[in-house]
Amino acid sequence: MKFFYIFFLFFVFLLCNSKLMANKTTYKSCENLIKALDLNTGAYNKCLFAKPSEKYTSEDLKACQNHYLNEIERLSYVFKNICK
Repeated sequence: MKFFYIFFLFFVFLLCNSKLMANKTTYKSCENLIKALDLNTGAYNKCLFAKPSEKYTSEDLKACQNHYLNEIERLSYVFKNICK
């Protein structure tokens, strides 16, 4: 019977420990998602506020805007579902 109690306590400890490690991993993932969102938002703003005649054509800027907007939407969806 003692063996069962020791095994049970050990199992509960491992379960709690794995839960804490999962929370830590989720927190790091959320931090990385925030960094990626900030990076893509900055790049989108550069494309959005650039003038078509300076360096890039209007088609290039539109493609840039669409690309970064799609990335922001994708990352936002992942962030919303993982980091509640």
